[in-house]
Amino acid sequence: MRFIKSNEVKIGMRLAKPIYNTEGVLLYGRGTVVNDMVMHHINNMTSYGYYILDATEPLPDITEEEMEFERFQIVACYTIQNELMKIFEGQETPALENLIHDIINTYGALTSKITFIQSIRNPDDFVYKHILNVAMLSAMISNKLGVDKKEQYYIVRSALYHDIGKIIGPRELINKPDKLTREELNLVRRAELEGFDMIKNCFKLPSGVKRYITQLRNELTNKMPAFPTQPQTLLLGTKIIQIADMYDILTAMRVYKEPTSEFAAIKHLDEHDSEFDSKIVSALISSINILPPGCCVELTNGEKGLVLSESQYYPLRPTVLAFKTNTIYDLSNRKTYEQVKIKDILKTMDNRFQMSSIENTSENN
Repeated sequence: MRFIKSNEVKIGMRLAKPIYNTEGVLLYGRGTVVNDMVMHHINNMTSYGYYILDATEPLPDITEEEMEFERFQIVACYTIQNELMKIFEGQETPALENLIHDIINTYGALTSKITFIQSIRNPDDFVYKHILNVAMLSAMISNKLGVDKKEQYYIVRSALYHDIGKIIGPRELINKPDKLTREELNLVRRAELEGFDMIKNCFKLPSGVKRYITQLRNELTNKMPAFPTQPQTLLLGTKIIQIADMYDILTAMRVYKEPTSEFAAIKHLDEHDSEFDSKIVSALISSINILPPGCCVELTNGEKGLVLSESQYYPLRPTVLAFKTNTIYDLSNRKTYEQVKIKDILKTMDNRFQMSSIENTSENN
């Protein structure tokens, strides 16, 4: 499987992932061979690129849940793009209100973990996909923490607004692949500040949302030398949005940069516990698959292995079967964990967990 730009798609190629329209209707399923009609649709769509299967490559495993997750993201991202622009024009945003309830009812009421799939982001949809993912992750985390529905609504709505300023920010800086200079970073933060002020000053906004917007705005100005520092005790919802924001930033699939794995992103949050509340990080871990059974990992002793089972008490320390030596490492055991740890996850080309059967992997080594 490989990702190629839209203008590089050729007739005869096979699609590795389904193509939906902006209303969530399936246009072409996985394995579809590109013909003249498919090319016509691709040329008239705004997608940056597509995943393509090699000539004899079998279709990768994907569950119905994962397909629905991707379909939901496509529709929701389009809704956010349309509705947030209406805010700048002073218009009502009924579709955004419906989306908030969809996110809460679907992803803010989960009873089990899901695979949070990151899709490639292009300059046209980068901000919108990020906003959506932060809202979805915030819904999942708040659900795990037992936040009531009314407060959950305020949190998710605030998450959808949290980066609205970047929509009006300078595109060449928002999408710049290199590190921003101090002057450039200040321009971006000024745009973010303008977005917060526009939302904060909206008289129709519930006070519950304004609380979070005010705190997120203060957190931003605290990073800007031109503003006095404003010490504040962060609300639970504010901390949830911050953690969801950082997790998505780390794991985002950009066209110019390799994403951080889910495991490495969680480690980063754990290692910065003075900045990120460990209770909220634990709720995030309880919401999404980080090291599910079947995924392949690299160990600190140089071996590669297959996760056999998760640990109930130590979610980042599963039981792993090493391929080369056929050794089983129970990383929840303290003595074992002192000797060997997980270095990182091995991922597929489209950023999915690499799944392998023990038999096939053993034969290949």
